[in-house]
Amino acid sequence: MKQARLHTSRLAAALATVLVLAILLAAVASIWMLRQQEISKWEAQTATFSTMLAENTSQQMDFAYTALGSIAERLQDRWSVNAEYLSGKLGNVDFHQFLREKAAMSPAIEVISVLDVNGNVINTSRQFPAPTYNLADRDYFIVQRDNPAQGIYLSTAVRSKSTGHWMFFLSHRLTGSDGEFIGVVILGISPAFNSNFYQKVIAGGHASISLLRSDFTFLVRWPERDQVMGKQNLSGSTYELIHRQKRKSGVLISKAQRMAEEGKLVTRMAAIQSLEKYPLITNFSVDEELYLADWRKISSGIALVALGSILAVVAAFSVLIRLLAQREADLSTTTALKQQAEVINRNQADLLQNLTEQQRALKDSSERLQAIFQNAADGIVMVDDSGKIEAINPAAVAIYGYAASELVGRNGKLFAPPGRPDILNLAMSHSEFLQTGRLRLEDERMRKDGSLFPAELSISEYRLAGKRKLIVIVRDISERRNMERLKSEFISTVSHELRTPLTAIRGALGLVVGGALGAMPEKIAPLLTIAHKNSVSLTRLINDLLDIQKIEAGKMDFSFERLPLQPLLQGAVQNNQAYAHALGVEIVLENAPGEAEVSVDAGRFQQVMANLLSNACKYAPAGSKVRVLSMHRNRQWIRIEVVDQGGGIPENFRANLFQKFSQADASDTRAKGGTGLGLAISQAIMHQMQGEIGYYAAAALTGGSTHFYIDLPLQTAP
Repeated sequence: MKQARLHTSRLAAALATVLVLAILLAAVASIWMLRQQEISKWEAQTATFSTMLAENTSQQMDFAYTALGSIAERLQDRWSVNAEYLSGKLGNVDFHQFLREKAAMSPAIEVISVLDVNGNVINTSRQFPAPTYNLADRDYFIVQRDNPAQGIYLSTAVRSKSTGHWMFFLSHRLTGSDGEFIGVVILGISPAFNSNFYQKVIAGGHASISLLRSDFTFLVRWPERDQVMGKQNLSGSTYELIHRQKRKSGVLISKAQRMAEEGKLVTRMAAIQSLEKYPLITNFSVDEELYLADWRKISSGIALVALGSILAVVAAFSVLIRLLAQREADLSTTTALKQQAEVINRNQADLLQNLTEQQRALKDSSERLQAIFQNAADGIVMVDDSGKIEAINPAAVAIYGYAASELVGRNGKLFAPPGRPDILNLAMSHSEFLQTGRLRLEDERMRKDGSLFPAELSISEYRLAGKRKLIVIVRDISERRNMERLKSEFISTVSHELRTPLTAIRGALGLVVGGALGAMPEKIAPLLTIAHKNSVSLTRLINDLLDIQKIEAGKMDFSFERLPLQPLLQGAVQNNQAYAHALGVEIVLENAPGEAEVSVDAGRFQQVMANLLSNACKYAPAGSKVRVLSMHRNRQWIRIEVVDQGGGIPENFRANLFQKFSQADASDTRAKGGTGLGLAISQAIMHQMQGEIGYYAAAALTGGSTHFYIDLPLQTAP
């Protein structure tokens, strides 16, 4: 009996040992699997965030490259450009304002400057006049000076000579008409903007974001560290993935630990993304303390549960062994086992409750996404990799006229007009979509009844289980097209229905007012005079509207001739002298241009001069003179100025001076009349004639006169 009891107790002890080992193995396996799942989840999240950072950075670079390219094109889009042209022409307030407008295109752009052949600043968007400092020692100047085929160059991070802050620059070489180097346009991007953006999107102190050049030089880093700015990092995860593994993007977990900023060793996960269009790399890194925080909490709970289970097994089998050794059980031992079982059950109930809450949160998230899909104002169509429709929202059903049940599972070619590709083939036919996975375009689509309508399509690609899926956002732009058509029809109506009868009315009133029908009664004469003036103003408004329409449509005709400037100016003075006398003003021609010749459309040139002279006469004090001056700026350009002694242009209105329908708000100015189109039309005409138009006010000490000028290229040397 004793031997049987001993054998049974050993068997119970062995069984207890097996159960304890099973619990330990299960706990270790669960903790290990949870750790792998947490790492996989964070790898996906960091990769997604790195893609977002790369996309945001690419958009900033798009703005910067576009602004830099447009400035370089404008500076080089001349029939004769050289270093002297840059130094003499660009150091004015108008070009400073132009640079400021370009810099305002993106908040990341801090400054745009133009440098001459020696690296001196000619003009800058930050201040006017430009500060006198030299940038010939900067890499972006040296590279552009020494490499004619460089293109746009992305510099390393340097401290600004003006502000002392870290910046990096884009530079563009300026080439003269003969191919010589004449200067550099630079565009400065402040890492502070990117750092501020990174600080907003990442909370806590366990993450870092870096923007590096393709040669692994730091341009931006958050948290900021001055000691790494502008230096190469040839030992980190970015260098490992891009250079050694030859990959464009990916996630790495450092195998060897390194010293962190706080002075302790950490393991980091880095999501790295190379930009497709630009020589830039983004690096989003998180340390182990952040991406394994939730795992540690859950692992602690599992360890506690496992420990409790082991203790319960040990206690239970201890009691069982004692019961087998001693047949009589103690009631207190049974009560203790019951209490321990309740603890285990309570722990299991807590785990079940946590699982239920997670399932509920997943369901809520799914319902929110479904609500967005069903209630979106634009149509949304989801298409699989074979072009078949997987889902369609009510807005798209309303646009196309099909029921949802008629579309799901069918090819998206239903929406394409005959002979046109379906959504999938339409997207694949654009290189932009093949490169970025995104496409935005306007195309004609077909409803169920066969009617066609213009649509704005936004196509985005995503992958699910390794297969390509498309999300297509559809917007019916028929109303917008109708508005454009109505605008065109309205202006056409003005041209054909108003101008002809108005011309007859104006001519008839002019004959009556001019005395062609004899003397008029005193009571009627003022009314007819007012009617005649109003008909003239209305004719001018209609002509201006038609000119604006021609300019916007690119249909304004020009007939260029090489003409002497002196007769043109004399004709302008004679044509507008009667109008000036009616206002009590005299137009005088000073500083005759001699034998200078220009290539212009004579009629359009007179239209510009009429606008400038009529404006000057309106605002000049009665009894004063409006002066027409001409002067040679250099051997290639001549300037014509119209000068009056009026009140000048209000400071808050000067930025809008050449915009359509713009008029100063002061009551004494608006009382002068006008359509607000004359200066806008004049500016468009001057651009067509390769010239410039501008304004400046003389200092009060010199009389405070108002100067409007036009610059034209000379056809012969002075």
